[in-house]
Amino acid sequence: MNNKQDLSNKVSPRENFLMSLINKLMNEYKALLCYFHMKPFKIVDILNLSPIPGETVFTIQISHKNIILQLSAAEILQKNYDLNEFSNFHAEMIRKAAEGKLLEFLKLSEIEPLYKIVGKRYDKELQQYLFTIEDKKGTQFKKTADELANDKKLLTNIDIQDIYDIKFTQGAESILKEKALLLLAKQKNERNGMR
Repeated sequence: MNNKQDLSNKVSPRENFLMSLINKLMNEYKALLCYFHMKPFKIVDILNLSPIPGETVFTIQISHKNIILQLSAAEILQKNYDLNEFSNFHAEMIRKAAEGKLLEFLKLSEIEPLYKIVGKRYDKELQQYLFTIEDKKGTQFKKTADELANDKKLLTNIDIQDIYDIKFTQGAESILKEKALLLLAKQKNERNGMR
């Protein structure tokens, strides 16, 4: 009887190899999801910009879904939405709107922006949009949406509509990258399963 139990508990080299392969794929998939984790909520529009604390109304989209919410800054905070579920920039917009300081935060006063978008084209080689940015002196440079979104100096000195264009493009591109990587992982998994 002991011999039968010992044989049933032993794992063949092939089974051991398959288990290690599955574990490796799962760990890579988890790392991929963590790397490309998108915040579930994003502000897609400001419906009513108000200097009164909490009265600014935002249009909020739930990522990967066609669900749109229209909430004021006060409602977002009263209904206990987790601001960590928004990008850092959007969470700060909500906080400033709740204080009635969104206008100052977005620098929508008479201060003219130092930079502006003068062109946007799709680069097939990079598979990303390239923005042409111009400063007040007329100097132009090109950057991707991701590069611009991470340039805090530029974002604080550019028009709010340009910020939305940059952030929207960055979000759309990150969703496409995530879908492509998940598709590649699925195809790789299917090929490995056929062997």
